[in-house]
Amino acid sequence: MIGLMEADGTLRPPTGREAGDGVVQSSASKALAVLEVLSRSQDATVGVSEVAAEIGVPKSTAHRLLKTLEQHGFVGRTGIRYRVGGSLFELAEAALWSEYGELREVAPKPLNWLFERSEAIAVHLAVLSGPSVLYLDKVTRPAGTRLPSRVGGRFPATCTALGKAMLAFSPPPLVHGILDRPMPRATPYSVVHRRQFVDQLRTAAQAGYAVEREESCQGTLCVAAPVLRHGKAVAAVSLCVPTRGLGRAADQRLGSFGRLAVEAAGQIRELLPAS
Repeated sequence: MIGLMEADGTLRPPTGREAGDGVVQSSASKALAVLEVLSRSQDATVGVSEVAAEIGVPKSTAHRLLKTLEQHGFVGRTGIRYRVGGSLFELAEAALWSEYGELREVAPKPLNWLFERSEAIAVHLAVLSGPSVLYLDKVTRPAGTRLPSRVGGRFPATCTALGKAMLAFSPPPLVHGILDRPMPRATPYSVVHRRQFVDQLRTAAQAGYAVEREESCQGTLCVAAPVLRHGKAVAAVSLCVPTRGLGRAADQRLGSFGRLAVEAAGQIRELLPAS
């Protein structure tokens, strides 16, 4: 690296920070890019060539980055292929606890209460994270219906009752920021028209809970209520039931589900430390 020129025209040698920052930032960026490739992979593992092609580096560089991440536990290896390592899960868990620790600490009892009384196949606790919901907790039956949700996972907010419940009680700029993007379609029933979605938010704000009919997972219906602080949603709880079997009493049962979700959300609010 060439040094900086002083006022008298002489060259000053670069300091350690000036000499090293570019290299450190470049290495850090590449390592993070490797982790992104692993997290996006449709398979459980990826090869060195795949990583090199994805992040645009030679295979030797990709191999060196993977080995470094493996040494620190962020990458694991199965034969000659690589996967996400245990340290990354520990880091993700720590991140969830650091930012949402209070919510996760008080939620289990209300979630179990909701699960037992609603006969749901699953109940969730989630927060908004950008245009997605981030799942903080989940209660389900051991051999229950498979749902596209997992603790630490994300799902488009506009496709979920959780997202609708929180957006119905969120500041307008936040809502507009999400609705200004194309609305994803998770199933054929997902709402992708802004006006229709806004009408749903208005209905949710009036009722105190939101409903999602097969918009995130076909065959299921979800009802969610926001956890409110000072009138704004800080989280939401939901219950999911199979659509089959609701029959003609669906509307009446939805009201019952909504009241249960609202009560569970209220229990969480009451258990949160005063702010």
